[in-house]
Amino acid sequence: FPRDWLKRDNFPLIAGFLGWTIPSSIPVGSYEGASLFYRLNESIADQFSHFPTGPQVNDPFWIYMLTWHIGLFLTLTLAKIGYEGRKEGDFGPIR
Repeated sequence: FPRDWLKRDNFPLIAGFLGWTIPSSIPVGSYEGASLFYRLNESIADQFSHFPTGPQVNDPFWIYMLTWHIGLFLTLTLAKIGYEGRKEGDFGPIR
């Protein structure tokens, strides 16, 4: 078992974060001209307005939070797999 199995390289994490945050900041019609990132931040600010009480089960905050975070972690995982696989030559020779 290799000692440095995590392969601490920040590039795939930064690229994965930007690869999700930038596209999620683009306004789309399904959010009435707003972006997913804007809607998430807007719902967080709305939740802070009544702080001790948490969001209700049917609050749209949960949809925004789950969608944004699932997309983020999926993008981070695929960035790490793709970067390390390309670096190790798993996807063919680098030209």
